[in-house]
Amino acid sequence: MKTIHKIFALAMLVVGLAACEQQYQFSESIFVDPVLDTTTYTYQFDKWLDKYYTEPYNVEFLYKLDDNATDPNYNVVPVSIGMADTLAHLALYLWYDVYDTVVGPEFLPTYGPKMIQLIGSSMLDPVQGTEKLGYAEGGIKITLLKINEMQLNNIDNLNEYIFKTMHHEFAHILHQQKNYPTEFAQITPANYDPIKWQERSYKEAWQLGCVSNYGSSEAREDFVEVIANYIVKPDAWWANMLKEAGTEGAALINQKWEICNTWLKDKWEIDLNELRAEVQKRQANLDWEMIMNFDEQLKANRANAID
Repeated sequence: MKTIHKIFALAMLVVGLAACEQQYQFSESIFVDPVLDTTTYTYQFDKWLDKYYTEPYNVEFLYKLDDNATDPNYNVVPVSIGMADTLAHLALYLWYDVYDTVVGPEFLPTYGPKMIQLIGSSMLDPVQGTEKLGYAEGGIKITLLKINEMQLNNIDNLNEYIFKTMHHEFAHILHQQKNYPTEFAQITPANYDPIKWQERSYKEAWQLGCVSNYGSSEAREDFVEVIANYIVKPDAWWANMLKEAGTEGAALINQKWEICNTWLKDKWEIDLNELRAEVQKRQANLDWEMIMNFDEQLKANRANAID
């Protein structure tokens, strides 16, 4: 009989288908062996998370809402266990195993986030009228928002609200450990606007030499937006962006991309093109039955590696 957590996830799937440089290295687990409560209805899911996230990746997957771990200035709602389970399986396939395949199995346990926190709703700023979809903290934690509204049959939606955010926030974690080149901020310094960026359309941002309107808010956001958008967006989107940016805007974006590409290769030994190719290949062949059983394939792969 399949475990309870998979039943929850499949049920939700049916519904859905309708400043200084620091080195944080964690080669050994930073978590005490968890004592799981066998009496709770989430036990099977918690046990699965321990096996496929905490043990291999040295990361704590937080889905139960904790007021002490969220910003008290925002009203948020918890993620449903079904959506948490579905995202946990999807992230194994589209994020964790991608880095294992391209960079190596030791990279994320050492340099990756130590906590992934899920929240069901977004965080709305009533003053600026902006919506926060995710954020990184202290070089070790990524918080993902609006999980309850995932559209499981829409890869563009999943990228915009989940996986672009994951790559965006992880890039923040990486540059918090190894600073990105200062010359990046000098390419379009006059075009950054931390207040009125949300009033810009994407095309306006492109023509200013930024890959997104949020990227036009400040240099550090621009830097990670280049990386995240390049990884998850298809060739047609990237080509159209450069076309709509015009000659000057496209030249500025390409200059920024070269800096990002070189930084990832020199500082982290990550081939940005190879990473993107692996993501694009997997995105183009989403098989939900395979994804929901991807943990079994991972278990077999690890057993073969040990042998």
